[in-house]
Amino acid sequence: MGLLGKAIAINNARRDDIAVFAGDASGALKSLIIDYHHKNPLFHGIIFSGVSPDIEAMLDGHGVACGNLSGGNSLALLPGGLDRELFAHLLSRSVNLAILSQFSANSVSPAFEALGI
Repeated sequence: MGLLGKAIAINNARRDDIAVFAGDASGALKSLIIDYHHKNPLFHGIIFSGVSPDIEAMLDGHGVACGNLSGGNSLALLPGGLDRELFAHLLSRSVNLAILSQFSANSVSPAFEALGI
């Protein structure tokens, strides 16, 4: 894919009000997801509208990884053994952030697709 194709792909990567990483930050997000997948072959993702440093602190010890998305949104990655719906609901209420999207994945491709990267 040439540079123009990459620019078009980045431009088209926005879905359902979810702003994704761009440029070098996209590589950081991909690395986060790839590393997380190596530790957790089945994992869940929750995208929140807004950023809260409390998300990771609240779930410390549960194997959660968090990242900030451009546009002021945040991503929480959970191990597949946790109940995604329950944790999404509890986190949303605890940190007062709306849930934009959720996904489950057993490889990095569905996660990249859900995030539009």
